[in-house]
Amino acid sequence: MATSLSFTEAAALAIVLMVGIHALRARSSSEGRRPPGPRGFPILGNLLQIPGQHPATYFRKLFEEYGGLVSLNVAGFPIILVGNMTLAKELLEKRSAKFSSRQATPYSRCYDPDQNHWPVHSGKSHFIGRKLSASIMTGVRAGETEPLQQFEALISATRILDDRGSSWFHEVERTAASMVLTAGFGFHCPTGDEPELKELLACIADIIVLSSPNGSIINALPFLDKIPGIPKPWRVPADAFRRREEAVYGKLVTRAVSGEAAGMNTWAALFASEDKPEGDQRRLMNPFATAAIETTASSLQAFVLACILHPQWIARAQAQIDTIVGPDRIPTFQDRARLPWIEAVVRETHRWRPALRFGLPHKSTADDIVEYQGQEYYIPKGSIVLAVTMAIEHDQNNYENPDEFHPERFLDDKGQLKGGYETSAFGFGRRLCSGLPFAERSLWINIAMMLWAFNIHKSEERDSRTGLPFEYSSGDEAFFGGVTNAPLPFPAVFQPRTAHHEEVIREEWANCEKDLNVLLQHKTEIDK
Repeated sequence: MATSLSFTEAAALAIVLMVGIHALRARSSSEGRRPPGPRGFPILGNLLQIPGQHPATYFRKLFEEYGGLVSLNVAGFPIILVGNMTLAKELLEKRSAKFSSRQATPYSRCYDPDQNHWPVHSGKSHFIGRKLSASIMTGVRAGETEPLQQFEALISATRILDDRGSSWFHEVERTAASMVLTAGFGFHCPTGDEPELKELLACIADIIVLSSPNGSIINALPFLDKIPGIPKPWRVPADAFRRREEAVYGKLVTRAVSGEAAGMNTWAALFASEDKPEGDQRRLMNPFATAAIETTASSLQAFVLACILHPQWIARAQAQIDTIVGPDRIPTFQDRARLPWIEAVVRETHRWRPALRFGLPHKSTADDIVEYQGQEYYIPKGSIVLAVTMAIEHDQNNYENPDEFHPERFLDDKGQLKGGYETSAFGFGRRLCSGLPFAERSLWINIAMMLWAFNIHKSEERDSRTGLPFEYSSGDEAFFGGVTNAPLPFPAVFQPRTAHHEEVIREEWANCEKDLNVLLQHKTEIDK
């Protein structure tokens, strides 16, 4: 009669297997000097040294100690941390043929068995998803989504006026989500209380946890999921997420393809046009929408935090807006080329608090040698390479006072944008974020609108947790501790700059185009 292994027996077997694997790897690996890094423990390597919360902060400390190239060993798997822009471009752009593969977390096999979350995979799903998103962004670059993004920024300003910013944090999430869901599925979210939106935001919160390196023990000990006869509690949240995601996105896609939004120029309709008998490519729209919502919201929230903590630049930015736009109309995308200060604020927001603390992992497909600070270091095939965005964007060799928010660092003596701009906030090379044009436009128009309309400053509201005045901070304690750089909720006051500014916003809202069929009427080349 077959018997099941107890958890203790399974753990003992796992350790035996790990010892064997570790020994084989050590015996078979090519000789070469690895990048420096902290000493680890037998078998587990550095696994227990990487904190579950705010790992990017730990990585930054490693860079301070060992330099911009650090090697870790996690249960026998080599991980290469990159905290230097030059090195990141060398490996992930110039040598992209070796370093453009993806390595999804082992846990993704549980919550994403069909590889619908294509940005973290390689293979067919990634090829199709990237091709379709590139087609979408061609239209975005041509300005097709700008009427919609302008419309959503105006709604946001109006709603913030209505409650003087008491619900601003939620409003930013609504704005980011509605821009993406309207362009993606023809689903507009005017209040932020729509059940579909609430369910989608819950899905996004789930995937942030599930996809993080510490999302499950399976990421560290993947063979546990393959041992028969033992409890597998990690599959419960993965199965629940998969059902939830399929339900919420299924409704949205149906709406776009054959429901209320059928006929609109939505992104989901474009993805669905690639459906094949062997699979619905429309599902590849899911991660595209999820990433766009989360990164835009967190960037706007970080911008507001910067206004409160580092306000010294605001008057100069508003002076330029007043000169170019004036008080009698709201800013539009047609003003963008003449507002270098706003462009500098967008760049500094990406630098100060990039939406992701570290980039999605790359996987090396061949052994390689890289030179750094006069030394040659060996990177073995199969290494996971992480560009730590927070470290790169806060490198003191490139940025003076990197923890402070200074948009003028991107402007020359004449107040124009400096050339040679580069950022790690959206990835590198072949894995550059495919939604970059939409994300930058969303951030630009909302920042321009906020600075034109409001003076943003700290609130006297008391912290509900302590009963004391709210303490503002840009440290780890003010942010969620995972991969994303999303701030924890905080209060802010949005004071209209003048009564006339408030009147203009309300007049613009009363007279603006509100028909989604008109806002989404443009067609991309692939639709024609």
